[in-house]
Amino acid sequence: MSVPKHRRTSPRSRALLFGAAVTGLVCAAWTSSATAASAAAFPGAVGYGAGATGGAGGTTYHVTNLNDSGSGSFRDAVSASHRIVVFDVAGYIKLSSAVSVKGDITIDGTTAPGQGVGFMAREVSFANSSNDVVRNVRFREGTLDPASGKASLSLYQSSNMIFDHVSVEFAKWDDIDAVGASNITIQDSIIADPIGQQFGAHTEGGPFTWYHDVFANSHNRNPLAKADTQYIGNVVYDYQAGYTAGNSSGTFTHDVVDNYFITGPRTTNASNAYYQMGSNQSTYNSGNLLDSNRDGSLNGSTLALGGGSAALSAPWSSLTPGLVSSAGSAASAYTHDIAQAGALPRDQVDTQVIGDITSLGAKGDLWSSQTATGLGNDGYGTLTG
Repeated sequence: MSVPKHRRTSPRSRALLFGAAVTGLVCAAWTSSATAASAAAFPGAVGYGAGATGGAGGTTYHVTNLNDSGSGSFRDAVSASHRIVVFDVAGYIKLSSAVSVKGDITIDGTTAPGQGVGFMAREVSFANSSNDVVRNVRFREGTLDPASGKASLSLYQSSNMIFDHVSVEFAKWDDIDAVGASNITIQDSIIADPIGQQFGAHTEGGPFTWYHDVFANSHNRNPLAKADTQYIGNVVYDYQAGYTAGNSSGTFTHDVVDNYFITGPRTTNASNAYYQMGSNQSTYNSGNLLDSNRDGSLNGSTLALGGGSAALSAPWSSLTPGLVSSAGSAASAYTHDIAQAGALPRDQVDTQVIGDITSLGAKGDLWSSQTATGLGNDGYGTLTG
């Protein structure tokens, strides 16, 4: 089995090193497949995807260039299972076609130097794969993709996956498409600035765990939850429709706890923080706050359950009480998410998103393209190596 090259560890890497508490530094990780397989995805992994082990026990593949394909490329790295993918380079990988990621893979963006790595111009798809672990990377489709109906991150029919500290923006359909997916966790991540359809995340199947995530500048689907769902400690900003079940004929349960819903310049109706829930949905609504006055101060009040859902007196998921105690409150979740969500260190795109949120009502927009953000690199922003 190959071993990652030794490299100097930055503060970001020290904070986020994959499995550091279990297996030591990246340069010495994965020396024992039995040890790795017995642990959760990484220390701090939570929810229904936390049991994913990714490429533990497999070989280590170094991404050594930013090429679209060929030896040392990201596309080649994820073309076979049982791999731990590490990065010797930083910057954007401009894709000329969608990338299909196999199962039993770890994508560890914490190993990249500088501001890390991002994937632009096409969809990255985990469709029909299982048992993947993904940390600290950026998925940004944008208008450089000539196709319509694509996502920045596709999880179609995927299972047993966890995404930690990822940033997902500029999709032409949904930032995240997770139809038919099961046992998925997305935590400490940013889902923002969808273009075209301007939808955040479409989920069906389940269960799903959303924990300490940021949803921003999205018309709807924050997320669309046609699934049993945990939604704990998140921030939703500048929405036109927030947490949504979409008048689904399906019967699902939802634990929605300690989230902060904040209106922005494009919010048309603050009461749509819950949207199209329907009487066949059952929701445990606790500790959620709504700040709708756009006065530049964080001063929300209790958010009542809306959208027509039946109320639960206790969480449906046995995992929820532990996550609720960790989240603390909607106010503490806001503080955590503003500091920690998304790929770290933050680049221009995520810095702009967080700036919109911390304006508390003054900034934000529904973008028609990534170029409308006014950032460099055709609106995708730059990543320094």
